[in-house]
Amino acid sequence: MDRKAQVQAITVVLLTGLTVGVASVVYVWGEPILDKRDAEIGLDAVEQDVLTLREEILRISEAGEGATASVDVGEEDSEYGIEQIRVNDNYDYIDVVVDATESPYPQGQWTLLRGQNERNLSISRTGDYVLEGEDEESVLLVRPQSSVITYRVEFRNLYSENADDSPIRKIDLISTGGDITSGSSSIYLNHRSTEVDTGEDGLTISSGQTLDRTRNEIEVDLR
Repeated sequence: MDRKAQVQAITVVLLTGLTVGVASVVYVWGEPILDKRDAEIGLDAVEQDVLTLREEILRISEAGEGATASVDVGEEDSEYGIEQIRVNDNYDYIDVVVDATESPYPQGQWTLLRGQNERNLSISRTGDYVLEGEDEESVLLVRPQSSVITYRVEFRNLYSENADDSPIRKIDLISTGGDITSGSSSIYLNHRSTEVDTGEDGLTISSGQTLDRTRNEIEVDLR
């Protein structure tokens, strides 16, 4: 009986130790996992702001001249502060740069979050356009670098075989009131005009051919 009691006592001690050990491992290894998930949730909010920006530009482009929209990017109390918002109206993109060290994306390289390929983008300079039905006229890109993550909304030439007026269309961003701002900002958008470039003013592609192009001019005002 004494021996049986000793065995039971030892078993209880071992089980208790094992339980404490497992709990410690879960705490030690689980905490970084939870922190990483919190980081991803915070970035999800920023990504949603950038996606909303992209969708609103597309919406007012389709709505016609005079259509307006405003998009708030970043939250004042967020741990993921907006370092900069930049507009590049030469290559028609908007960068949102976020202070963040954790990222679910590969470091140092651009990753497509929206769009099928990198044709006719500032990061590749390949191809004259993308085809309607095969890809989108706008993309969302992300690139983590050391302590910041850059999200980029970019617009490119879209070729449509069924276009009534011109085969190429493009959203043309026009910066007004400054092209860089710091911190959380409101971005005001205005569809200023729709222009059709024809003849010598059209888009000259790599083959030497010149194509008519419709440009929806979207004013971007950072505040």
